[in-house]
Amino acid sequence: MQINMQHLVFKTSQVRERELEAAASLSVSPAQLMQRAAQSCLAALERQQPAPARVMILCGPGNNGGDGWVLARLASAAGYRVQVVATEPKTALAKQAATAWRQQQGSVEPLDKLDRTHLAEQDVIVDALLGTGLSRELDELYQCVVETLNDAKDFHKLWVLSIDCPTGLQSDTGVPMPVAVEADYTVTMVALKPGLLTGKAAHFTGHLELAELGIAPAFRQLEKPVATLIEQDEVMRLLPPRSRSSHKGQHGHVVIVGGNVGMSGAVILAGRAALRSGCGKVSVLTHPQSQQIVAMAQPELMVQSTAAEDQQAIQDFLKRADCVVLGPGLGDDKWGQRLTQAVLLSGRPMVVDADGLNLLSRHDEWWPAHEHLWLTPHPGEAGRLLGITTTEVEQDRWQAVQKLTAKSQAHVVLKGSGSLIAQAQSPRIRVCRRGTPALAVGGSGDVLSGIVGSLVAQKLPAEAILPCAVWLHAVAAEHAAKGGERGTLPSDLLEPLRKLVNP
Repeated sequence: MQINMQHLVFKTSQVRERELEAAASLSVSPAQLMQRAAQSCLAALERQQPAPARVMILCGPGNNGGDGWVLARLASAAGYRVQVVATEPKTALAKQAATAWRQQQGSVEPLDKLDRTHLAEQDVIVDALLGTGLSRELDELYQCVVETLNDAKDFHKLWVLSIDCPTGLQSDTGVPMPVAVEADYTVTMVALKPGLLTGKAAHFTGHLELAELGIAPAFRQLEKPVATLIEQDEVMRLLPPRSRSSHKGQHGHVVIVGGNVGMSGAVILAGRAALRSGCGKVSVLTHPQSQQIVAMAQPELMVQSTAAEDQQAIQDFLKRADCVVLGPGLGDDKWGQRLTQAVLLSGRPMVVDADGLNLLSRHDEWWPAHEHLWLTPHPGEAGRLLGITTTEVEQDRWQAVQKLTAKSQAHVVLKGSGSLIAQAQSPRIRVCRRGTPALAVGGSGDVLSGIVGSLVAQKLPAEAILPCAVWLHAVAAEHAAKGGERGTLPSDLLEPLRKLVNP
């Protein structure tokens, strides 16, 4: 049976505890597994930096270092000019690999003598120091080596390949401990690990490649993934062509609630995104001073203002909605607070973002008592909801999104590089690896909340809404940023978004 491991995510402990068992079931020895790992790295090296490039391989004491020793022999045979810098190997496999390198007269320099002069003489640096499973901060030697490598990389334009995981990066959380190798390319073995996919990970891993080493079917039978990547095919299946006889009433009605004084742009962006992602009708409930601005900005939006005191009128207005998006430009003054209370009592399916989340964080009694709830916090908003700091959220994004789901019983996306999606009904997290730094600008979240609300109103399956919306948002941003990441505006996502929802 063919198993596709390219979209499945497993904890480091799962791989460590089961990879040899999986290999043994296929009559693959540990030495053969190490050989396959090194061959995968050589293939990546040959694609990116052809021989006779000068290659320095930094080998640590364990089996990650063993991969490096084997790679040294393979790369030398392939025509590379190879230099090994290493600590003494400690595992049996690493010792065997080191002996084989020395027997062919391969040179070795001690790791504690490494300096920028040595590094500057190379074209490629291979990081085979520690790999996965780092559970404490780097000691003084490794921290010094990592910092020296990163400095030399920037100054001398070195190309860096990390084996399995950049040294110093915690492979389950993606947090540097306290520093990590800034690789251009990482080949990770057997399965994708959580810490390589979210938060700061992309800065350290560079291009991430999975080498299954020929044991994927056996490993998959032994372990269940903790997360899955969102794939294009999955999203496209949710957006089939529409019936030629369809009408607007079949494609949902979203009400965007927000747009306090001076913040009308947020509801405009959210409303436009809801329209561009296929919603049949989009209304905006906004501040009296914003009503004319919103109406003039987008004629397709139906705009109503409210003074927030007329709770019954608000309830009557929201009864028309298939979904309410609460938060874009809402503010947290008296108007925003009164409006939030009224909306949360409406019982409508709801997306909560921005100041809607901030107000919920201060008023636990306002939480909606129904399951049709989607939350879209960035790390700062997530921290406020959980009563912790933004830094604590980023220290373990996986745990944070699970805690948010448990607290809210909602569908939750923790935004950021490698957005994470969790749902109370499922223990498995979804991961979006798509996106671009172009999204790091005010208004991007308003576009996402509009897309989410639109898909809720169009009655996509509840568990599919956030994966679909987050992927559309990320890929639309990639298209919008083709002319340059700096200066890309959230409104630039709207035309690519229209194309993506019409496959």
